[in-house]
Amino acid sequence: MTATTTTPARWARAALPWSWLASAAVVGVLGYLLAAVSDWPDERTAGGLLLGVAVLGLVAAALTRRGTPQARRSSLIASAAVAVGGLAAGVVATGGPAGAGDLGLVAGVPLVCAGVTALLALRARS
Repeated sequence: MTATTTTPARWARAALPWSWLASAAVVGVLGYLLAAVSDWPDERTAGGLLLGVAVLGLVAAALTRRGTPQARRSSLIASAAVAVGGLAAGVVATGGPAGAGDLGLVAGVPLVCAGVTALLALRARS
């Protein structure tokens, strides 16, 4: 440990790619369930958007590995993209018969994942 790197920053830096993998898994499962199980085309489209957001999370996990240059910036950009993708999926899902709980789930899960990864990226030191 050097004098400029604190232990919490190192912990956040080590947890960043794992948080992206977990976020991609959660959003991917939700997207798959919407795309494969739903009877409504708007919800299937929202599921497809969430699957795309999950792929973006996998790319972010690769970009935030230990030793990659500018992992913090890559993670913050990916967090913003995931938040926008989650909001877009929520807007698309409003065309179907979804209730407020469903809309909160479709848009809320990616927003929470984006928030967690952004907070970890802000705590991390590259």
